[in-house]
Amino acid sequence: MTVLADLDDTIRELLVRTVPLDPTEVELAFDTPDRDWSGRLTRPAVNCFLFDLRENLKMRTVGWEVKRSGENNLGSRQRAPLRIDATYQVTTWARAPEDEHRLLWRVLAALVKSNPLPRDLLRGGLVDQPGPVTTSVAQPDQMPSNFADLWQGLENRVRPGLTYVVTLVLDPEVAYQAPLVLRAPQIGIRQITPDDARSGFDVRGWVRNRDNVVEGLPGVVVMVEETGARTTTDEQGWFRLPAPRRGSAVLVLRAQDRTEAKVSVTIPGEDVILEL
Repeated sequence: MTVLADLDDTIRELLVRTVPLDPTEVELAFDTPDRDWSGRLTRPAVNCFLFDLRENLKMRTVGWEVKRSGENNLGSRQRAPLRIDATYQVTTWARAPEDEHRLLWRVLAALVKSNPLPRDLLRGGLVDQPGPVTTSVAQPDQMPSNFADLWQGLENRVRPGLTYVVTLVLDPEVAYQAPLVLRAPQIGIRQITPDDARSGFDVRGWVRNRDNVVEGLPGVVVMVEETGARTTTDEQGWFRLPAPRRGSAVLVLRAQDRTEAKVSVTIPGEDVILEL
């Protein structure tokens, strides 16, 4: 279950479509905006930093829910689902303050207009959320208690931003049986041949776990660094992306709780496999 990763993908798609953002011109990141991250920026960026998860007490349902089955009119009791607020600090980054402010205002307008989240933008586990996925933007009671302390902890300078809160439903009775992947993955990249790229060049790859080479890793974000084109791996761990040109390109691979990886590939070229 990767609800938070799916939420990141949903927010990414929302901003790309509704601001709109061109990934070739503006980077959209969910990294911790510390000094190391901001020091690597080479173009304007929007950063959505998930810094807080807590129960929404205003929406708490007290007691138990009773469900009846059609067989023998039997009933069962279970705890009511929890409403969890996922809070992001959204900031914009550019060389000129006026560019940062213009971009931040457009992001704010896009987020305000998209409550609840449009269903056609929901990704992965968010599709199974019961009812609409509601949000709130720039509310005074949702700001960090000490804004300066947050940026001091990130070892970065205070900058204007806004809070973005998405309320998710967590059912405590649901048992998650998917294995936890706690080791770094092995990344295998297989490029298509020139014959397969008659209308342009593509890069197709497969992301797999080092300790289980027959199992692909779904939900890994793969981006072409030169163009910003990105996708996520499918349920088997495969992805396909348009390449910028013949020659070389850098693929950036990001997965939750893993260190970002960059892979240089030749286009078109032979199959490439990289182990982390």
